[in-house]
Amino acid sequence: MRQLLSLFLGSAFMALPMSGSAELVNFQPPATALFDDIDDATLQAEVTKQALAFLDTLHRHWGDGPERLRTAVYGNIERDEQGKLIYLRNIHEHGVLEGYEFRQESLVRGQYIVLQRPLHALNEFIGYYTSLKQALEGIYGEPSLDRVVWDNDVYQPLPDYWGVAVMIGHLHYHARWEVPEGTITLELTGNRHSKLFLEFTSTSEAAQT
Repeated sequence: MRQLLSLFLGSAFMALPMSGSAELVNFQPPATALFDDIDDATLQAEVTKQALAFLDTLHRHWGDGPERLRTAVYGNIERDEQGKLIYLRNIHEHGVLEGYEFRQESLVRGQYIVLQRPLHALNEFIGYYTSLKQALEGIYGEPSLDRVVWDNDVYQPLPDYWGVAVMIGHLHYHARWEVPEGTITLELTGNRHSKLFLEFTSTSEAAQT
């Protein structure tokens, strides 16, 4: 699965798309901290805490260069090239990609992606999205964009199976906040597995894309 990781890193952070599908990386999960031993609220709180810490790092280091981020962000660097700095993490058994993009040695964009591997509960990632969205609303207010899109509504009458609809690409969640520093985008999409996607793009970078 490590070779598959390289493919995902390329598609996720080379072009830095707003959303999209890609083959998921094969993370080797840690042997401890199994999801079955932790309740949903605790897991949602942890995902939210880490995502908000990522946004705080971006806030504090806008305009800084790669050297500053290498010392400010903990963890093993998976890729450090062509104006991009990418870290690999785990939230229990799920893999996390945390990426920072620089333009002319200045931090202008970041992405935080949680990949569902393995599956523990059908609506697990919907819970993560909802928890993080509520936290962002508490900080930034109501989003300028807030939508739930059904590409195929076969599961719409069955809320207990909406997570399946996400995983197979039938259901997408999107929210966006416009803030003085730039644009925050939160998405939940799927392509055989669910992907929670958080991006913060600086105002100057958004104007160029």
